[in-house]
Amino acid sequence: MAKEVLDKIKQAEEQAKEKRRVALVTAKDSLKMAEQENEEIKDKQLTAARHEALEYVNKEEDKAKKELDALQEKRTLECEDLKSKAAQRLEKAADVCIERILK
Repeated sequence: MAKEVLDKIKQAEEQAKEKRRVALVTAKDSLKMAEQENEEIKDKQLTAARHEALEYVNKEEDKAKKELDALQEKRTLECEDLKSKAAQRLEKAADVCIERILK
């Protein structure tokens, strides 16, 4: 009878060891899965942040280009205006020179 009880105790201990081993393996697997999920989430967040940053940079580049184009257009118009005024003054100067020569 005592031997049967000892055998049952040993069997119960073996079952408990096996359950602990299985629980440990399951916990390790769960930890690996959680780490993988965290890595995937982190990658998605990084990708989204990079995408947002790239969109912001592109938007700011477009804005700066438009500002530069507008400034260049303004300067071009100013140059054309100066050329026109210079041509008018040249004509007046030529007229004055011709009048003085003819006098």
